[in-house]
Amino acid sequence: MGATHLQNDPRPGSPVDHQPTTWGEMIKKWPKQTFLIVGNELCERFSFYGMRAVLTLYFFNILGFTQSSSTVLFHAFTVICYTSPLLGSILADGYIGKFWTIFFVSIFYSCGQILLAFSSIAPSESSHHPFLDLLGLLIVGLGTGGIKPCVSAFGGDQFPAHYTRMISIFFSMFYFSINAGSLISMFLTPIMRSMSCFGGDSCYPLAFGIPAFLMIVATLVFMSGSYWYKKVPPKENIIFRVIGTIAAALRNKATSSSTHHRAHWLEYSLDGHDCAMSPECKALHGNCAQRRYIQDIKQLFRVMVMMIPVPMFWALYDQQGSTWVLQAIGMDANVWGWEILPDQMGVLNAFLILFFIPIFQSLVYPAIEKCGFELTMLRKMGCGGVLTALAFFVCGVVQLFVNSSLPYLPAANEAHLTIINTLPTCDFKIQIDGREPFDLLSKTGINPEDLVTKPISFTGSTVFQPSITFHNSSPNCPKFTANPTFASATSYVLTLSPNGWTYNSVNPQKPKSGNGEFGIGINLIVPCDKIPSNVTWETCNGTEGYSGSIAMCKVEKNEVMETEIICKPNQKGKFYTLTKTNHLEVHDYINGSSSNYGKSYDTVDAKPGTYKLYYTDDDHKTFIPLMLPSIEQKHMGGVYLVTVSTRSNGDSEILATTESLVCHNRVSILWQIPQYVIITAGEVMFSITGLEFAYSEASPQLKSVVQALWLFTTAVGDLIVVIIFMLNIFSDVAVQMFVFGGIMLLVIFVFILLAIFYYEYADYSNEGEVLTEKMMVDDEHTRI
Repeated sequence: MGATHLQNDPRPGSPVDHQPTTWGEMIKKWPKQTFLIVGNELCERFSFYGMRAVLTLYFFNILGFTQSSSTVLFHAFTVICYTSPLLGSILADGYIGKFWTIFFVSIFYSCGQILLAFSSIAPSESSHHPFLDLLGLLIVGLGTGGIKPCVSAFGGDQFPAHYTRMISIFFSMFYFSINAGSLISMFLTPIMRSMSCFGGDSCYPLAFGIPAFLMIVATLVFMSGSYWYKKVPPKENIIFRVIGTIAAALRNKATSSSTHHRAHWLEYSLDGHDCAMSPECKALHGNCAQRRYIQDIKQLFRVMVMMIPVPMFWALYDQQGSTWVLQAIGMDANVWGWEILPDQMGVLNAFLILFFIPIFQSLVYPAIEKCGFELTMLRKMGCGGVLTALAFFVCGVVQLFVNSSLPYLPAANEAHLTIINTLPTCDFKIQIDGREPFDLLSKTGINPEDLVTKPISFTGSTVFQPSITFHNSSPNCPKFTANPTFASATSYVLTLSPNGWTYNSVNPQKPKSGNGEFGIGINLIVPCDKIPSNVTWETCNGTEGYSGSIAMCKVEKNEVMETEIICKPNQKGKFYTLTKTNHLEVHDYINGSSSNYGKSYDTVDAKPGTYKLYYTDDDHKTFIPLMLPSIEQKHMGGVYLVTVSTRSNGDSEILATTESLVCHNRVSILWQIPQYVIITAGEVMFSITGLEFAYSEASPQLKSVVQALWLFTTAVGDLIVVIIFMLNIFSDVAVQMFVFGGIMLLVIFVFILLAIFYYEYADYSNEGEVLTEKMMVDDEHTRI
């Protein structure tokens, strides 16, 4: 076509259409439709990363999966996201082209986002869960992967092949849109999910709904440029051609005679090939195009061998969105008066990658080479792998400190017991069966202490009936023996109150919502006739105690009168109700008789602050204060039990004692910063360099195959995580982190050996081809 242009023809592609060099020329000749492609990418990346940022906590908190299962599901979703690009590439290159692939798959993708958002509206106990959620995620995974290999390449198609400077600038813009979308969404969507909506304490419908809306916007923005797009028709799918060549070689080798030998098994695909009949061979003027193609596949196999360690990098790297988020839940997120949500910490990686890329290119690499150490691509990757392993060792050390504030949880054949003494003036010496006696001091005060007493353990059975004898030397204090019954795999508290002793099961689990809360439950051991007479919504029948709701209202000023009503039922974070009750059987110290007026209120999660307790009706319109001091809790992550009883048997005055069942989060979330810094440095050296290596070491006609394989290594890496967590090997997260780091070091050691003794760099500098399409994979793993 170019030969038919007039001598002064300035149209793109003509002989005189030189590459623009000045900003004015570039602006004049810039394909304006590419801005729509960049806008589409910005919205789509916001949609994807915004949804994925809160996904682990959605599995954990709303769908009720365990930490291990939530990790498995998160990484299984990632496996789908990075396997489906193979399907998208096949569809675009071999059948309908990039434009229609992006269009149809984007609609499919949007449907998945909408389905997930609507499913999240249903209460957690709904029968819609988890089927609709997982179906929505399956569609999203297929959708995002389906368009992943198409969008950037379609943008490159809009430029003439020789506009290399403009193509470079376009991909820089494209790259910026990826990071801008992910950075903004990973900061905002955790805030959205921490809000309250639809009667819940969280708002995942908003956190999923905004990304769904933006995916619809992304599709509309992309389609708005349909008239102006340059749409390259589909050609031969290179992935199928490579597979066909390999299959032909194996088939011919299997059927060839024993006297027919070739130097390499791939050369058996030449059987039956006739250069005289091949247009490709004729174009090379005597050189065999098929033999050259086989040499390219041989080099592809060598590159694939060097990519074997890459999945292990992704196995570690992608845990930023799963195990590292779960680690952050157990940390103190209060930083200088600001609260950082655990799923916001991933913003660090998105921010640091923008900062580190120019730093490494302009400072770090030149400084190392000035010291006389040549940084080849494989050497950079080796260093990046070591840094990634180091990040997990640092993470494991941090987890060791986090472990010190984790709850004591009983094993399957074990029961735990905590004894609480709220008798104001009585200390006891306790004998449990044949164990060593120990002292139990009186504990009073409504504000919890930081100290958590390790519970007493009973092991070796499914039911335990210990004999617990309480001795003391005071004539005014009771002496008695308790014979409670405990079930295995359960934690209990046995409470000594002025009204008698009682015991009940408790749930010593830290708050898991990721909203910076603490847990608090109440044991109300107050006889019915001691409840204030103006609590008219409860009928006292002499045996049953108060079983209505108790409100916990936040104090927002320095001093509050005991009778002042400060409750604001409609304000999240300032009003909580304890409603779920269980009977407490209160045993008399002297005659052993029991009454059922005690009530145990299940734990609720509340934001740190100062609170007062009130009796309240079901409509939360009437509030009668419990005449108690305010409860003050400044820390997140702890679990506390408040025992409310009368001061003495027959007395109307009540008192409260708070016991710490689980320690508050003591380790600051800022201690996660080093592991994020190190793994981001590892990403720059391993991931970005690895993509460069795979791209530059493959022949020009096989670069799309390398792109597909590079994305597939992410899927394999996440599959490794899925398998390891399904095996349920680790009971200690710190050990888990150390093992992952150790495996990564071992893999990198093998990688270094391959780099030294196996691999030789290829040279395609004389191919004579102009590479017009940059390798640009639109995700956080391959920023270049």
